[in-house]
Amino acid sequence: MNLKKITSLTMLLAMFTMTFTGIILFITPPGRVANWANWELFGISKELYGQIHSSFMVLFIIATILHVYYNWKPLISYMKNEARQFILFTKDMIIASILFLIFLFGTIYQVSPFSNFLNFGDDIKNSWEKEYGTSPYSHAELSSLKSFTKKLNYDLERSKNILTSNNIAFEDEQSLSQIAKTNSISPKFIYDILRKNFEKGEQKTVPLSGLGKKSIKEVAMTLEISSDEFISKLKSLGLDAKEDDKFKDIAESKDLSPSDILEKLGFKKAD
Repeated sequence: MNLKKITSLTMLLAMFTMTFTGIILFITPPGRVANWANWELFGISKELYGQIHSSFMVLFIIATILHVYYNWKPLISYMKNEARQFILFTKDMIIASILFLIFLFGTIYQVSPFSNFLNFGDDIKNSWEKEYGTSPYSHAELSSLKSFTKKLNYDLERSKNILTSNNIAFEDEQSLSQIAKTNSISPKFIYDILRKNFEKGEQKTVPLSGLGKKSIKEVAMTLEISSDEFISKLKSLGLDAKEDDKFKDIAESKDLSPSDILEKLGFKKAD
């Protein structure tokens, strides 16, 4: 058994695992969507991908420390000049440091192309919402059935009858997540069943959470109005916007939050 070889191979496997889970986490839907829709890929939830990524990060750090220990002499040789004198900032180290700083500050200050890359990731994440939708209010999946129906002004007894008629087992004080897990469904599925029954001929509940990172066009789609109509409404508040502008940026230009604007336009969040 060769510990040096084991260390290198462990680093390699940990790197592959972290790369894979890192890519998955980069494109997964936001937590509010993943939790609401019980999102999974290859049978693994977003939360579990994060846990796997964190666990292998620890393994990678330990293996890296051992790798440095076993390869100390070669690493030190990288910081020596042609006369074999130790120089910390060799040309190679300077280039490596510059690359490190470019990626660090490029990400911190959102400089292109780093900002483009991160915005691309946000666009992918937000695109999931078109398929799965969002909860009617923040962390609705954690609310008990009793609390959830109260916030949406749904009659509790009627809600219970609807769920029972759809063979969904539940208890009043269980959260939507717990009910969903018990019945192998998603909190979204429960909400959709109730919404379809309660909102026939009534005003639809519009989910207003997580709209800040969306473009004006995407927010308009969520509000179920046209982009032109939404832009016109914003203009009535003195806000000039285009379809591709981020809603949060438009709001902050007037020292407002996205929710402030929506409330001014007559859209109300669930209590």
